[in-house]
Amino acid sequence: MQTPKKTNKKRIQKAVVTQNNRFVYAKYDMNTNELKMFMWIVAQINSQKDSLFQVCEMPLSEIFEVLNHQSEENYTYIKNLIDNMGKKTYIEDFKLLDEMTMKEVEIHRVMPLFQFIEYKKGASNISYRLNDNLMQYLLEQKRDFTQLKFSDIQQMKSAYSIRIYNMLVCELKQNKQSLKINLAVLQNLLEVPKSFYEWYDFNRFVLKQAEKDINGKSNLVLLEIKTYKTGRKITDLEFIFDYKNNDKRIAQEKAKQEKFFTRLKEILSNYIGKSIYDERFGEMIVTHYDHNEADNKISIIAQRKSDDKFVAFGVKNFKDIQSLEKLKDKAEELFYLDKQRVINAKEAQNYKNLFTMD
Repeated sequence: MQTPKKTNKKRIQKAVVTQNNRFVYAKYDMNTNELKMFMWIVAQINSQKDSLFQVCEMPLSEIFEVLNHQSEENYTYIKNLIDNMGKKTYIEDFKLLDEMTMKEVEIHRVMPLFQFIEYKKGASNISYRLNDNLMQYLLEQKRDFTQLKFSDIQQMKSAYSIRIYNMLVCELKQNKQSLKINLAVLQNLLEVPKSFYEWYDFNRFVLKQAEKDINGKSNLVLLEIKTYKTGRKITDLEFIFDYKNNDKRIAQEKAKQEKFFTRLKEILSNYIGKSIYDERFGEMIVTHYDHNEADNKISIIAQRKSDDKFVAFGVKNFKDIQSLEKLKDKAEELFYLDKQRVINAKEAQNYKNLFTMD
């Protein structure tokens, strides 16, 4: 028979936190243990099937296992923990269209996270119920949501690391490997104390710890944190990141890229033998396309009519195809104008011949 501790470890390994992307970028001021506990509570929700928040119970043994708490399970620790959790709020700033004025109105919304949370002295568990107003962010998530494994945040030492990790995962789920964000906006979302507003302290206590936690404890690797200045002051950051074990993702990207280039080649084949016109090179005939697989670059090759030299046009995306189509249209337009000039010249000559016949 499995011990409760072993059972909890298995549950922790399988636990998945699902939250709406708006929730990821909202504000809630929690220390590390409080945030881990809340993330664990969210992981207990079936975000796809549950439609209501229920009154739930959580064993104390589970709480201490989740928080890696080494002290004895005591009433004072649990009482202080739920006192703090009960005061936590969700804060979101957003814009809403006023139907009367048809203008956007800025909304600052504050909601408590829990309807209640309690512990009866001597009991082996706590009871809680989340605030119903959070259902839109945590239940029946069908789109614009982020999922992460609880085990990837459990060992992190900083709540700021967990929040930043949430943001990075959110961007990766949208196939992005970078996140550029204003420094003041990030500090506001993380609710860092004013003592951390100065760059030296924010970098030392927030960013460096986040880099250490994410790279050492999670499934991501934070490759670089770029800084951008306005004048002499750092005003923006850019996080560059990726999955550590990304073989599957690389294979998916490769298949996606191969599909893209196959379609691109099909389109370019239709241009072979056609005339295109560019102001720099004059009229040209498209002869072939070239795919440099080493650099994964594709170019279309055209021969200039003026001197038979070849010109290469790089094609990176379908926007470049639109540019190529414009060059073809320009060549067709000039051909039509030249043809019209020839016709007009012949008609003028024929008209002139009528008056010069003997």
